[in-house]
Order: sequence, then C-alpha cells, then structure tokens
Amino acid sequence: MNDETLAQRGDRVLSGVQSHVSRLTVTGGRGPYLYAEGPNGQRREILDLASGIAVTSTGHCHPEVVQAIQDQASRLIHACAGIVYYDGPVQLAEELREKTGLSEYQFFFTQSGTESIEAALKLARFVTKKPRFLAFEGGFHGRSLGAVAVSSKYQAMYQPLMGPVGFLPYPNRYRAEQPEAVFLANWEAQLAEYMATHHADLAAVIIEPMLGEGGYIPAPAVCLQAVERLCNQYGVLFILDEIQTGFGRTGQWFAHQHYGVDPDVITLAKGMGSGMPIGAMAAKASVMAKWETGAHGGTYCGNPVCAAAARATLDVVEPLIPTVNALAHRAMAVLNDRLADHPYVGDIRGLGLMIGIECVTDRATRVPNPQWVKTVMAAALDSDVLVIACGGGAVIRLMPPLIITETQLLDGIERLCAVMHAHR
Repeated sequence: MNDETLAQRGDRVLSGVQSHVSRLTVTGGRGPYLYAEGPNGQRREILDLASGIAVTSTGHCHPEVVQAIQDQASRLIHACAGIVYYDGPVQLAEELREKTGLSEYQFFFTQSGTESIEAALKLARFVTKKPRFLAFEGGFHGRSLGAVAVSSKYQAMYQPLMGPVGFLPYPNRYRAEQPEAVFLANWEAQLAEYMATHHADLAAVIIEPMLGEGGYIPAPAVCLQAVERLCNQYGVLFILDEIQTGFGRTGQWFAHQHYGVDPDVITLAKGMGSGMPIGAMAAKASVMAKWETGAHGGTYCGNPVCAAAARATLDVVEPLIPTVNALAHRAMAVLNDRLADHPYVGDIRGLGLMIGIECVTDRATRVPNPQWVKTVMAAALDSDVLVIACGGGAVIRLMPPLIITETQLLDGIERLCAVMHAHR
C-alpha cells in the first residue's frame, strides 16, 4: 500500500522548478470553496481568497461555465484558427467589443498572460521599428524571456535578456519619502526625462495599473495619465498590463476605466476564462492593422473550448461588476477596523476586490516582514482560509471570486484577522 501523499508523489515525478504555496491536496471545488480531505476522511471546505491567482472570478466550477465547456467539447475541441474559421474566437471578440468597452480594439487570442505580453512586445517592435522598452520596478509580466526582460523578477537568472529595457520606480505612495504632491511631481519629471532622452528608439512603455506580484499597489491616476500623455507626445506605444486587474476584479471591466486613460495595447488573461487557459492581446485597430499577416501566430490561439468558457465567464461576470466596489468597501472597512492597532500591519490598500495588506516588522521603520506573513498564511490555512502573498512575500493579498457573498467574505476576513492577532 502506498502511504505517500499526493504532494510526495508529485515531488518524485514533477519538476521541482514549480514553487508551491502549500502542501494542500484538493479534491474539488464549488463556488468560493475548495474541497480537501481532512482528518478521519472528513471533507474540509476551504474558503479560497486566492482564486487561483485572480483566475476563478466566477468561483470554482460555475454551472454556466461548466455547461458551456461541455456543450462546446461535444461539438469541436480543436481545429486551429490558423487553418479554418470557427465561431468561438469571432463571437468572443465581438462580445468583448460589445460588453467591455473595447470597441476600438482587435484581438489576438493566447493561452496565458505571458503569451499576451509576448504578443504585445512583438507588435510594438514590428509597428514602431524601434527596439527599446520602458518598464517599472516591481512589475511582473510573465516568465518567458521577453516577459522576464520587462519584469523585475528573475532577471539575474536568465542573462543576457532582450534589450534594451529601461526601468523606473513604480509610483508607490506607501514608500514615498516626500509629501505626496512633491513625490508625484518628481515621479512625472523622472518619466519625462527618460522619454525625452530615449524616445528616438523607444517602442513602448509597459506598466500595470496596479502592481500584482510587486505588492498590490494601485498606481495614482495622475501617473498613468502622465504615461499616456508622454507616449502620445513622442509617438510611443502605451501598453497596459491588465492580466490580473481585468474582467471586473476592480469594479470595472478593466482597471484603466477607473483612470480615464486610453492605452494603445492591453494584455489580458487570468479572469478571462474561469480557469481555462485563455488570454488576449488587444490593440487599437489602427495599430493592429500595421502588423503584417504571418508575423505572429499560434496553434491554440482562440481554442473553441476556451473561447466558450470565456464567453460564459463574460455573461456571469457582467451583472456582478456593479456589486464589486460595495463589497470591497465593506471588506476594507472591516480590515481597517480589525487591524488598526496591529504592530505588524503597515498599510492596507486596494482597488476593487484586489486588496493588499503590507506587513512590516514595525510601523516606524516599515521593514518588510515576509517571515511573519508565512506564519500567518499557514495558520490561516489551518483555519480553512487560503490566502497567498506578493510584494516579496511581505504583502497578504486577497482576491476572492466575484461571486462571493458578503457573509462569506467577511467570515474569511474575520478568520484571517483572528490569526493575525493570535500571532502578534
């Protein structure tokens, strides 16, 4: 009889390069809950406030999404959009234009956020005939070599990378050392200086409207507006990475709709297909028209089953978007109240149902406290609440499914806060 756990079996046969937040083995899921086998064979119900890293916005196994997948799989699983036309990607693109406000854009469908970033970088270089990109410290755009080149993470492991790429600080209010008005003015001046110096060979600026892996840090609106203004001034493409912020998570279809900016290129994935592997690179039709036929492609882009899941996801998410901000405001109010005097909580911030709790060794020095966050995450899981970290491990991030009820969310927050107080 094999007494090994599934995790132990995985250690033997799967590459160790994939990191794991926990050793938890799940057997299924429904709505905001994951199911796991507990003591004596009893089923544990674990409130999932990670959503597969902001992917399962409709919860686990939403019946409408499941039905769409099953119906499509019974008709056509694959034919390759580069060989024939079938309705899935065409209908999905039409619905994205109609429902989400992207009426000026055309779409290239992908299987992941990383692929969406690669498509955006290739488009920018092809259209502008320029080699350089400007990105921001703390930004994370994916794990392929091009995506790593414009990300802060993993750079040292994979040199030499695609270049040239410049980096400027991300506008982080919590870490600012000047009054806010001075900080924002200095940030914009640094951006303007870089673009004035490098615009002759600068293809695009790429930025997240809210840092994901970098710490759940919303960009001030004036900063994104400055990026757009300077890109327009110098004829540089403005790429906005909405992979984690997209599809209703921030209380709008896309985060840029909060900021009043109009990017040339938008990268999408994560919440797009409720867990099916689908993403997209959206670009204004005037930009996409300059991308020569055959300059890019893919075997699985616009897969019919994934496209069906994405269309069902749009239908489920659409009526939920008006509820997101009220739910987020309630969650933030409870967190601010319960953690107001916690010595290890430095900052609580968010945009819609993307909430970050930055943890420090003490509030005065603001030294990051990733070791304590590890303790909290493990204890929360023992209390049947799953959360994960970002920002170098010092930020607890909450990204619940959009179908979660207020009662379910506040129950999870209460259990998390209880654990945080128990370990202070």
